[in-house]
Amino acid sequence: MIDLNKRRNQLLYRAVQAWRSCGLYAWIDRRISRKMQKRLHVADFTILSSNCIGGTIYHRFGRQFKSPTVNVCFTQPDFAQFVIHLAHYLAQPLSFFDAGTPYPTAILKGDKADIPDIRIDFNHYADRKTAEEKWEERKKRIDYEHLYIILYKLDGLSMELIRKLETVPCSNKVLLTAKPLPEVSWSYYIKPNPHQQYSSAYLGKDLFGRRWYEKRFDVAAFLNQGETQGQSAEKTDCDNHNT
Repeated sequence: MIDLNKRRNQLLYRAVQAWRSCGLYAWIDRRISRKMQKRLHVADFTILSSNCIGGTIYHRFGRQFKSPTVNVCFTQPDFAQFVIHLAHYLAQPLSFFDAGTPYPTAILKGDKADIPDIRIDFNHYADRKTAEEKWEERKKRIDYEHLYIILYKLDGLSMELIRKLETVPCSNKVLLTAKPLPEVSWSYYIKPNPHQQYSSAYLGKDLFGRRWYEKRFDVAAFLNQGETQGQSAEKTDCDNHNT
């Protein structure tokens, strides 16, 4: 039975890969992207995110990567600290170390008092040199006037850190959560996909290339709403997406 299941999964994987490499799939994916791009009213923006969701949004809207957090991964508590103490961490050099992973891993040092050391996994890079070059290059592109924050209620992220995030100046922010969190006005509930690994990350695609989060969370509205709020409140109040 195990061998039959393994064989079935292999055939299914090959069929999906063949479909995603064909011209029709690419055409559908472009149509989805163009439809979303037409709804976007923000010219440029920086998305700080704890995993690959930021990079997938840049890809979908065809925009330049203006964020150092593209193609990297943080735990949610470390990412929250990164956002809260952004100026401090961006001024620190990457301290790479051997974490036993197949990709580079680094530490950004705290201040040995109130700001802790945090870890960054460069899980889409093969070597430290490339990872560091991209990190430094994209740091310089940050658009502080159009700054968006996306994170998840995972990894033991505490309410204390969530409350601290509420004071961070930005255009808009969202806490994606697998369970309703009405006490956090800027949280957004998305039911996990039980059929995919890392189901609470919402990054898996359906057969037409739409990601789980794209079908449930209106990214264009999130970015547009942040622009409107930023103009009216000088980007000091970014609590939106009440659920």
